Amino acid sequence: MKSPLLKLVSPLLVGSLLLVATGCGPSEGPQPTTPTGTSGAPQSPTDPTSAEPSMSATSPEPTAPVPSTDPSTEAQRAARLAAQMSSREQAGQLVMAGVEATGATEATLKSLTKAGVSNVFLRGRSKLSVKQTAAVTGQLRSALSANSPEGLDAWVATDQEGGYVRVLQGSGFSDLPTAVTQAKWSTQRLDSTWRSVAKELQQAGVNVNLAPVADVVDPALGRANAPIGYFSRNFGSSLETVTESIRTVNQALSAQGVQPVVKHFPGLGNVRGNTDTTASVTDTSTSGDSESLRPFVQAIEQGQAWVMVANARYTRIDKKNDAPFSRALIQGLLREKLGYDGVVISDDLCEAKQVASVPVGERAVRFIDAGGTLPLCVDADKSRTMINALAKQADTDEQFAQRLEDAVTVALTAKLEKGKE
Repeated sequence: MKSPLLKLVSPLLVGSLLLVATGCGPSEGPQPTTPTGTSGAPQSPTDPTSAEPSMSATSPEPTAPVPSTDPSTEAQRAARLAAQMSSREQAGQLVMAGVEATGATEATLKSLTKAGVSNVFLRGRSKLSVKQTAAVTGQLRSALSANSPEGLDAWVATDQEGGYVRVLQGSGFSDLPTAVTQAKWSTQRLDSTWRSVAKELQQAGVNVNLAPVADVVDPALGRANAPIGYFSRNFGSSLETVTESIRTVNQALSAQGVQPVVKHFPGLGNVRGNTDTTASVTDTSTSGDSESLRPFVQAIEQGQAWVMVANARYTRIDKKNDAPFSRALIQGLLREKLGYDGVVISDDLCEAKQVASVPVGERAVRFIDAGGTLPLCVDADKSRTMINALAKQADTDEQFAQRLEDAVTVALTAKLEKGKE
């Protein structure tokens, strides 16, 4: 995504600017009737179940607003806002906390508000209607409104891929099939369906969808690929089909004001284990030059989607670190080599078995240090631990403090740009 941010303000150069400014083979096995997982993997379907502000630059005379034609404006404003925040306030801008899609308790709302959280993820499964879900998201926005500068809207995300991964299942929400089925549709039907899905999400108060899945499943693995292939989450096994499908989905979501998120970079199509339920999931074949990166590359060029990083380890990219903790993978490959300068969100870092050996707070610190933006934590209580750890590290480590501020600048730039739409 070559957005105005990289053109003007590389995440490594924000300080200088301030001086002037989460599959389908035919293999045999049990049918996936009770999927498990958290943010990046299906959950059991039996689980219980506003308009954005306008952000335009103005002339010195308040009576004569003039829309900005300078693409740097949002990046500069974001940098200034980030610089004015305490480390704890900055951390609260980044951690995305999970709450039940059926609604958060009063105690949870108070806790998140006090912690400074300004972004949430609707987790689980909900049978609430579109209108009822809008009431839930409205309550969340009201509770967290004081935590965002200049009245910026909160990011309210969910997982609405289709098939087994469909958090919102109540009246008014489309009964979207698996991506494998969607991949067989015409481009026109795929576009039309996803525009309807996006409109439903927008009406429900959801402005970020952790979809589409850009993973290309190795046909030799098929359903033996636990995180994607087993649940038919992939748009087929053809590079061309996956690439074209996610392009269409990104466009459809964006057109209705919903932020798409391509996942799971650099791909989960070559692994067997599911990082949500298994530790030591490792990809020994994907490199920075693999053809399977093509769907992500085209999404970056398209310039509409955020990127979610997988939790697996990719030994041909970084032998020592899982992807969310790898600076070689996030900063080196994704940002520098592929030129992506936008929001990088993690897969769940709080309940995933893959990262369980790392203390919760350290997971967030290492993700930001590697070049990430939004650490996703599906456990609201643990999200506070992450915020505390980020703030503490920034208060004692000058280099990390700058990286935290850089991440906040990226996050706020995205909010300001969304506010212009």
